[in-house]
Amino acid sequence: MIISLRKMKEWTKFILLFVLFTLLLYQIMAFLAPYWRPDVMYKEPSGGAVKVFAYQDAPSERDPLSEIKNRLLIFYWLGE
Repeated sequence: MIISLRKMKEWTKFILLFVLFTLLLYQIMAFLAPYWRPDVMYKEPSGGAVKVFAYQDAPSERDPLSEIKNRLLIFYWLGE
């Protein structure tokens, strides 16, 4: 088997450039990431947002297993 030094040089150059550009792209994305995030991540939604769960002050009379079963049945029934 003949190993071509010219091809090895080309592959080494390719791999080094690939790693260099990958790291450069990562650094650019890490630099720009704070600008993509929302200012306040946990603010209350506005507009047409719908509240999904309503917390209850009193614990429910039903056992947790039947509550999970009912929610799962509703999930499968509505497909959402």
